[in-house]
Amino acid sequence: MHTAKLGDRVRIQYARVPASRPSSDHSRAEKTCEFTVGSKEVFSSLSLGVVGMAPGDRKQLTLQPQEAYGPVKAKLIRQIPRQRFPQHLALEVGKRMTAFVASSGRRQRVRIVEIHPDSVTVDGNHPLAGKVIELEVNLISLDSSSNANKRKPQFDIGGQG
Repeated sequence: MHTAKLGDRVRIQYARVPASRPSSDHSRAEKTCEFTVGSKEVFSSLSLGVVGMAPGDRKQLTLQPQEAYGPVKAKLIRQIPRQRFPQHLALEVGKRMTAFVASSGRRQRVRIVEIHPDSVTVDGNHPLAGKVIELEVNLISLDSSSNANKRKPQFDIGGQG
């Protein structure tokens, strides 16, 4: 049986393993992803983590923050005056919203982390920044043929089609 090596096209099924649940609990949402082993299409620790796996093999991978969503960047955590938010907007800790960054003229996804009478603290980091990510990976298929890498990467981000 063939095992995955650099340059192969693979299709995996993966799920994040929450720290509070054992890995034998398969009720979590599994997603599929297709990529070339060794490419930059996915996190390198995931891409290289499938090397040596055969179709049907399962493996648990641990991605350190620098290998996944990076460290928490303090400059992305800001206090914004409360009056800059619309009065009718219900603010609550954990709520995700899009903020306009005047200095760059761009929009950025942020999460409310604290609410004070005169200000709101928002965090523009990815929700998984600074966290160790545990993934359970199942290799569904692999293609070593010469035209295997002529297809674009495909991702299933879950949800109803």
